[in-house]
Amino acid sequence: MGIKTLRLTLLLALLFCTASYGTTNQVDVSAESVALGSSARVIRDQDKRLSAAQLLANPGRYRGTQGEEINSFTFTDAAYWFVVRLNNPAPAAVSRLLTFEPIWLDDIQVTLAADDGSLQQFQGGDVHPFEQRSLSHRKPNFTLTLPPGASQLLVRVQTEDPFVVNMRLWQQSAFYQADSHETAYLGLVYGVLGAMLLYNLALFLAVRESVYAAYVSYVFIFILWHLINNGLPYKLLWPSSPLWANWSQSVSLYLIMVGGLYFAINFLQLRYRMPRTYSWAIRILLLLLVSAVATSLGGYKWHVTSAVLWVIAYTAIVIILGLLSLRDGNRAARYFLPATAAGFLGSGITALAVSGFIPFTFYTYRAVDFGMLLDAVLLSIALADRLKIARNETELARSALFDAVQEHALELEATVEQRTRELREANATKDKFFSIIAHDLRGPLGSLALFYNDIVKSAGDFTDEILTLTRATTTNTSNLLEQLLSWARSQRGEIDYHPQVFDLSRLTPEIEQLFASQASAKQLQLDLAIDGPCWVYADKAMVHTILRNLTGNALKYTPAGGVISAGLTCDSGHYKFTITDNGIGIAKAVQQSLFRLDEKPQSLPGTDNETGSGLGLILCSEFVQRNNGTIGVTSEPGEGASFWFTLPRASTQDIQQPDTPHELQRALTILLVDDQQISRETVSQMLQAMQHKVYIARNGAEAVQLAADRRFDLILMDIDMPGLNGIEATRLIRATNHRHTIIAFSSYFSTEIKQLAQGDIFDGYLEKPLSREVLGAELHRLFTTTTG
Repeated sequence: MGIKTLRLTLLLALLFCTASYGTTNQVDVSAESVALGSSARVIRDQDKRLSAAQLLANPGRYRGTQGEEINSFTFTDAAYWFVVRLNNPAPAAVSRLLTFEPIWLDDIQVTLAADDGSLQQFQGGDVHPFEQRSLSHRKPNFTLTLPPGASQLLVRVQTEDPFVVNMRLWQQSAFYQADSHETAYLGLVYGVLGAMLLYNLALFLAVRESVYAAYVSYVFIFILWHLINNGLPYKLLWPSSPLWANWSQSVSLYLIMVGGLYFAINFLQLRYRMPRTYSWAIRILLLLLVSAVATSLGGYKWHVTSAVLWVIAYTAIVIILGLLSLRDGNRAARYFLPATAAGFLGSGITALAVSGFIPFTFYTYRAVDFGMLLDAVLLSIALADRLKIARNETELARSALFDAVQEHALELEATVEQRTRELREANATKDKFFSIIAHDLRGPLGSLALFYNDIVKSAGDFTDEILTLTRATTTNTSNLLEQLLSWARSQRGEIDYHPQVFDLSRLTPEIEQLFASQASAKQLQLDLAIDGPCWVYADKAMVHTILRNLTGNALKYTPAGGVISAGLTCDSGHYKFTITDNGIGIAKAVQQSLFRLDEKPQSLPGTDNETGSGLGLILCSEFVQRNNGTIGVTSEPGEGASFWFTLPRASTQDIQQPDTPHELQRALTILLVDDQQISRETVSQMLQAMQHKVYIARNGAEAVQLAADRRFDLILMDIDMPGLNGIEATRLIRATNHRHTIIAFSSYFSTEIKQLAQGDIFDGYLEKPLSREVLGAELHRLFTTTTG
């Protein structure tokens, strides 16, 4: 269509419109500000193919409907045309500013047709670059030059957002004045919200509670959404990104709902106070996030539509959470509920207004501002009240703690006083006990010294009686020293407790064999066999010591021809093992002091004048208690005694058949390192009797030299030696290419040796004095395999 034809068409259209509408429908543009919506003819363009030329060419064909001051069409795929008759009564052309609200209208096409056929055409909206706007302002705007007399304004609007159109024609001075008022209003909104944000940010930095951080995030997101909703970031932050300017609307709306719901969950403490409600709230929060992501895949229209509809549902959800918390007795809900109701009622009204469900006015559109201001103030008061409650609780807790500390201090003082008294008594008891032991040791050792210094002058003086007496005294003294060392180790916690499952019936034959020669010498019948199996859970070495001491006592106080036997019963998870003799018996008064340190038992001589200190029974008592058992005695004078102890039964699933050691199939080559001659002679004879080949080193230096020259199956290494000690010698031997099995052989305990060596450098530990049974067991451990 040519320019002349278009102008002719325009003149005919103007004449037709004048005839159809009359001059009363014209908008007088001389006013400072005039709303155009109610004067517009609104035409729905469903297929979006209608053009300005078609409307001008056939004005009677597209009648449309009468518009309203603010036109709202909810969500629609159609475009809408607004046709307005303008009249400039001035004799000359005037400039006017055409503005649009809200700011999220996507595409706006403006055509101004003068009666002389001249056209002015413009295009804008938030899908177009910001620079296309006539004024650098957050609202879409176009500067029109209105000729004198009549003209026609044709506006085409299309958007995927809620379809709300508010058109207004301004004198620029009036626009700037109105804009300054609106800017002041927005400044007040942002000022109040910013103050609440900074206040609660300071609270969070002070108390470090997550609820304050959640509220700060929520207010920040709301401010961001409000800025976007008013078009401010488009100009300041992304003027060249119209696509994001469009999407930022729905994205920020989803963010404010996520932040608000997360804050509500934290503020109401749903996780701890109402776990089931918390579970549902978290599911809704996840559903909200899923909706945000899923609807974005369908395009912007799906995304923004779902966001606006979610606001309505979200408002109801958060208010329901507040009501449930209030019913649960949560004090915080008393503030939260009115605050949330105000904030989300305002949001709901705004959502309904922009969706077209209620009239779009300044108050319905700005309802979200009023609601959020009240929401922010009330929630800040609620958080301050929460802090006040926390401080009061802290003061109460501090006061209660102070009272508890005072009470505990008094109790502790009394406990310390009692424990000090008990410790003093215990130390006095131990001093008395050691005095008794010293007396018991002084007697036999003094007798031996008397024999060797005064009575025995030559080898011929050793009569059978003196030899027997010397042997008995030496044995008793050695046993007493061994018991004293064991008890001292127990007191110092140096006897490791290694419980295991084993069959007690397999241990008693070893004890019976150990005392067989002594029983035979006294013409006693020793029968410790029990009906097995008898699976217990205890420390095997400790149980061996208990059996050995109780059996030795029974042999000591049973006369020739007597019988010593064992018995076994089971009761409530424990086995009760009894060793019974028909010896001289024990008086009741003596029985009460048998297992006590603070009294020396009235120890009677054995049937062959054997002596005793009572230390063995005290050691038995400690070992039994260590294995979660009890010990006792039943006896009458002249009728024998029954010593018994209990051990825990092993659980069925832990019972396994013990491994059976094989005898050594070869003789070992052993290096014995010891600076004491009597110890070398004793152990050397013991090893040779066991068919092993023995080499001797008298100090550490000799041991290192011998170990470097040949390979030994085993090295028995003493610790305390002059010059190069056993630990230093072992390190030097380890540094060579030969791999030797080295066992520490000393009067030191294994823990003491590890401390001295600052590590575990030995393959095993043997304590002096050494028995053949212990030595044989250790060799079996090191040099034989086991079978089940």
